[in-house]
Amino acid sequence: MTRTAEILIMAAIIGVIGLVSGYAVLSARSHTRDVTRLANVRELQMALEMYFQNHSAYPIAAEAIPLGQALTACLSPEGFAAPCSLNGPTPYLSVVTTPPSAGIDGLVVCGGVSDVYCYSGTADSYRIQFELEGGNSLLGVAKGLDCLSENGFKTGTCAAL
Repeated sequence: MTRTAEILIMAAIIGVIGLVSGYAVLSARSHTRDVTRLANVRELQMALEMYFQNHSAYPIAAEAIPLGQALTACLSPEGFAAPCSLNGPTPYLSVVTTPPSAGIDGLVVCGGVSDVYCYSGTADSYRIQFELEGGNSLLGVAKGLDCLSENGFKTGTCAAL
């Protein structure tokens, strides 16, 4: 084998290794963003259940409201508000985190804002619409639109209240 052939083979091997490692890094970043989104939604779920235990109702929002924005910064005894008062009652959730917007298609829109968690609720039930880059078969969610309600996770658009 000639020296040129050896160099070409080495370059091809290095190229394949580079492609595989690049894909692995991108996949890990996507997975990390989805884990963050799911952790945020679970945190909202726990806060809503604590709210329900104290008020025997969920916060009421007839129209879907974007969570994690300046006007919905926390969940207090008065519902989603901003900001939580330092002198007021202890909030159920002092900060509603904004979801990572990288990697998603902007399918979730409410209140004129995209790439958010959209909350709607009645006294007896609630819906949180969110978007994932990939899926999680253990939770029963898939790439794209997913929904969390008082009954748990489901794939697709949230049902009307």
